[in-house]
Amino acid sequence: MTNPGPLAGVRVLEFAGWNGVLAGRLLADDGADVVRVVPLDGDPLASEPPFARGRSLQEAWYNAGKRVVRVDAGTTEGGETIARLIAGADILIEDWEPAGEPAAPGTLAANPALVRVSVTPFGHGAPHAWHVNDLIASALCGSASVTGTAATRPLPGWGNQTHNTVGMYAAICALAGLRAARLTGRGTHIDLSAHEALVSCTEQVLMEWFFPGVWGPARTVAPRQGAIHWSGAYDIFPGRDGRGAQVSVALRLAETILPWLMEEGAAQDLADPERYPNVVAMIRNLPYLMSVVGQWVAGKDTTELFHTAQEKHLPWSVVLSVPEALASPQIAARNYITEASGDDTTLPFPGRFYRIGEVPWEPSLSLEVPPGDVAWPVREQGGAGTHLPRTRPLEGIRVLDFTHVLAGPFGTRVLGDLGADVIKVSTGSRSSGANSPSHAYFTSWNRNKRNISLDMSRPEGRAVARRLALECDVIVENFSAGVLARWGLDRAGLEAGNPRITVVSMGGMGQDGPWSRFVTFAPTIHALTGLSYLTNPAGNHLLGYGFSLTDHLSGLLGAVASLAGVEQARRTGHGMSVDLAQYEAGLGILGPTLMDALANGTRHEPVGARHPFDVYAPHGVYPAAGDDEWVAIAVRGDAEFGMLCAVMGQPALAGDARFATHAGRLANADALDALIDAWTAGQDRYAVMEACQAAGIAAGAVQRAPDLVSRDANLAARGFFTTTHSEPWGEHGIDAFPARFDGERPPRYDGVHGLGADTFAVLTELLGIDDEAFAALAAAGALA
Repeated sequence: MTNPGPLAGVRVLEFAGWNGVLAGRLLADDGADVVRVVPLDGDPLASEPPFARGRSLQEAWYNAGKRVVRVDAGTTEGGETIARLIAGADILIEDWEPAGEPAAPGTLAANPALVRVSVTPFGHGAPHAWHVNDLIASALCGSASVTGTAATRPLPGWGNQTHNTVGMYAAICALAGLRAARLTGRGTHIDLSAHEALVSCTEQVLMEWFFPGVWGPARTVAPRQGAIHWSGAYDIFPGRDGRGAQVSVALRLAETILPWLMEEGAAQDLADPERYPNVVAMIRNLPYLMSVVGQWVAGKDTTELFHTAQEKHLPWSVVLSVPEALASPQIAARNYITEASGDDTTLPFPGRFYRIGEVPWEPSLSLEVPPGDVAWPVREQGGAGTHLPRTRPLEGIRVLDFTHVLAGPFGTRVLGDLGADVIKVSTGSRSSGANSPSHAYFTSWNRNKRNISLDMSRPEGRAVARRLALECDVIVENFSAGVLARWGLDRAGLEAGNPRITVVSMGGMGQDGPWSRFVTFAPTIHALTGLSYLTNPAGNHLLGYGFSLTDHLSGLLGAVASLAGVEQARRTGHGMSVDLAQYEAGLGILGPTLMDALANGTRHEPVGARHPFDVYAPHGVYPAAGDDEWVAIAVRGDAEFGMLCAVMGQPALAGDARFATHAGRLANADALDALIDAWTAGQDRYAVMEACQAAGIAAGAVQRAPDLVSRDANLAARGFFTTTHSEPWGEHGIDAFPARFDGERPPRYDGVHGLGADTFAVLTELLGIDDEAFAALAAAGALA
């Protein structure tokens, strides 16, 4: 089941559950031949709800494009089959326990060029191998600690978002390892910690801890404050139609928002120049400013407000349910919804996570085949023998980074961590606030990059940028649609001079369609895709994720696309053009939920911390001793429930008619949660977690930054936190790359460079510009 794409000819063997399954799907989307090995009794994902037309939508979504083979690894025949597949594979993705092996000893050694990506909950060498699911992972990594409000319990996000995050990281690791294996002829064992991957994608959780005092002395620990962004400048307000409007005053406050309020007589005393003489004065009283905006929104139709705001280039949106989100004209115009077929089944299917040039999107459901049908000949060993440090598999790749805020910079940070030479293009006029090296936000996402300053409004600046692009392997940008093309820096404009280049455009809505000019930040995307609507306590639609999830995930996808382009250039001599619409990435992470709405007409509603598809019961976040302390517990099946009852010291509950069956536990969930509340409330959250884990029950303390840095034994044992030096911050904490390569973690974490600090070095070294020419560019204002 191969398709045209940058990874054509790449062979991937997948032994994966939830944490690894998306990695194989992403590689299959890009043309790899992915073979998923499952037990004789079938794929565990096939029993996961929801279902449509006789098929699990989870299985259909995550296994699209793969071939599936059933193998009994415990038999001689099964072992030989696995050994044969490993001998012919380029990449192996596994998420067994750390001690697990796919076949008899020596099987892996028979393919020394194999890239083996091992995804485990906490990584090899971690002292604890706890039981986790999506809820527990959300609690332990810090995500739940900032989702919800002080008046609610901490919340997980809707729809397997921890597994999606880890799967994207696994795909990055696989492609980085593949690139190194192609050059050196030597494979690698990549040890990816799911927990570390998740901690790295929690935005302000670590940022506020590593940069104390930036938000005042009370903000070293990020609070749980609903839809109010960490900056305080974003929130969801109810309109007159009962919907939520996601609004922000972080952009165009003086030139657009305040005049709009004044025009409608809604500015209150913000219009008083003596009280508020400038924007700075308003920002100093940000809660009041937001309350004025919220009162104004209360009288508005939120859909009309959304469109009017976008006409004014404001990143506002309306909170939509999934069926409402699927009705958007942008989805229709870009033909985002298609159909996938397999066997005798056809299902409505969301589009791919990003689009590649002219490569068609023709999704297919997984196809089960006999093991003998997978005829991979043994890979020839050897290679160019190029020297490449194991922990820097991207050394020699050069990336021109035109991104700003979080999504793009995070993706290029990942590439820089793995050894790529990332050249960040800054401009003085755009380098303020969160886009300035003096801001903690910029500092968090822009390590391991060289910083140059170019004024792209000047022809001289654009000419320098073009010369640099001809020396690069990848360009990553998140300008408005069409900007790069107007500068001649899109792939079409560069192909003649640099056919190997890949250009990744990370626009909010994509490069075409009626919404392509819309301005978006992550909260905009969350609201328009259904993610904000669903990530709420029951009966509420106004909270949503507590951090910019889709920015992190779009960044990871940008890194995947970049590396796929590098592989295509190696194979064909030609790079590719990538249209990564963050809107479509946000829709894609809700894939099975979208399919449930399309195929079954389901309109999902928020359920708080309960399982969205009723697989676990109980499944919740419960109070523990102390101020705002919580513990998450997830139970699946009667046997686990009996163990929980024993741990609670109430074994008779297992026989209680209300709770004796899974259906009964779902029907009586309120009563069951009340009993668990009473049990956990007086206990230390870690004690509850450890007691449950010792009995084989998935449980996890809801951790915040100080817990992650000081109390998390798994992170400490693997040395996940370290420090670097950035101006003007001095020495400050950072999180390391969440994987080890043959036992070693990437060691280089250069702090953020100042605006334009590397302009001279880059232009003279890469372009051969002499001192006189450099001075002339500076005098012309091209380097500002």
